Amino acid sequence: MLPILVQLFCLPATLALGLGLTVSAFAQAAAPPATPPQQTAPASPTAQTPAGLVKVFLDCYRCDDEYMRQNVTFVEYVRDRAVAEVHVLVTTQETGGGGIAWTLKFIGLARFQGQDRTLSFNTVQTATEDDRRKEFARVFRLGLAAYAADTTAAGQLDVTYAKPKAGAAAPSTRDPWNYWVFRVNGSLDMNGEQQSNSRSYRTSFNASRTTENWKLQFNGNQNASRDKFEIDDETTVDSRRDSWSVNELVVKSLGPKWSAGVRSFVSHSSFSNTDLSFNVAPGIEYDFFPYSESSRRILTLLYSVGPTYYDYNEVTIYDKVQETVPKHALDASLSLRQPWGSLGIFSSFSQQLNDPKFYRMVLFGSADVRLFKGFSFNVFGEYDKIKDLIGLPKGEASPEEVLLRLRQLQTGYSYFLSVGVSYSFGSIFNTVVNPRFER
Repeated sequence: MLPILVQLFCLPATLALGLGLTVSAFAQAAAPPATPPQQTAPASPTAQTPAGLVKVFLDCYRCDDEYMRQNVTFVEYVRDRAVAEVHVLVTTQETGGGGIAWTLKFIGLARFQGQDRTLSFNTVQTATEDDRRKEFARVFRLGLAAYAADTTAAGQLDVTYAKPKAGAAAPSTRDPWNYWVFRVNGSLDMNGEQQSNSRSYRTSFNASRTTENWKLQFNGNQNASRDKFEIDDETTVDSRRDSWSVNELVVKSLGPKWSAGVRSFVSHSSFSNTDLSFNVAPGIEYDFFPYSESSRRILTLLYSVGPTYYDYNEVTIYDKVQETVPKHALDASLSLRQPWGSLGIFSSFSQQLNDPKFYRMVLFGSADVRLFKGFSFNVFGEYDKIKDLIGLPKGEASPEEVLLRLRQLQTGYSYFLSVGVSYSFGSIFNTVVNPRFER
């Protein structure tokens, strides 16, 4: 067996050697007679051959990738940053008018190392998905054009300019709404089977005004639901839940890193045994990075303090029907959006000032990190240490209240966690879009 394997291994080399000798012999036989050497003119310099299409890694959560592949075709899309020549990192933020502020960071890699640029644009609240993707594609092309100018696509590139019509008036800068934006939402859900049905409705209202110096937000919402289950001919379970709240936020800018404001709310919740609650909490916030960099990174500390009034539906486990509780809270928040991925961490500690044994600690985190070529790690979770459930009603909860989540139960903690990995391999250059049979 071993001699056979040796022969198979050596066969390609033998064939190559034989072929090389045959070609060499043929060349010698066909060579023309030697002629005296002649003086030749030096070769004229040739233009540098343009490089291939720019390899682009589009890093965007809100973009229509298929639309970009179909409408921005002078680059080559890759699905791994490790082989890209330009990494386009896209971040978005909501504007004061309810629209979206887009920031495109073009990061040069490989032959374009160090050639970075940033472009920004806004889309209005009333823009459709098609409006947003068309405007994104326009700015996307502008940013990629400089990189593509030295590639094989340069011969097919051109620049167009939509000249304003003669006599066209300049757009007015006067805002008749004085930066105020209003939203009203409502929905009704119904579903059912032969022995059960469910109905719920939600309404909400929001008013906001955002400028460089002030941020004002007012919103309210109402939720109600009813579930009905027919266990048998004699037993029917009918559950109802309802809640509403009105919230207010006023913030004043104190510079590039400081701000001060006040939050307040009025609320009702049958689940939390609260007929009415009211809170006012002024606070101050510091951002370790300038607020102007918030689309890429933000690290804030926020301290607030104020009283909360409770009027309960039923007598609580501490024999209270109503009470006023002074509280303070310290929140820390970190958010990063970088070429290696994204990271978000939020922690909060709140405590009663009149009885420090009642407190709550919250830790929330999310991450999506590219560890190496084609491999990504993501995690999403929260843990709450709960020592402030002062409004629980007296008495035991019925099985229906427990199973249908009609009543809050005593607990010392709550958590949720999701961890995942993804690994992709294979072709990184296939940009064909084929939507057939998609659902």
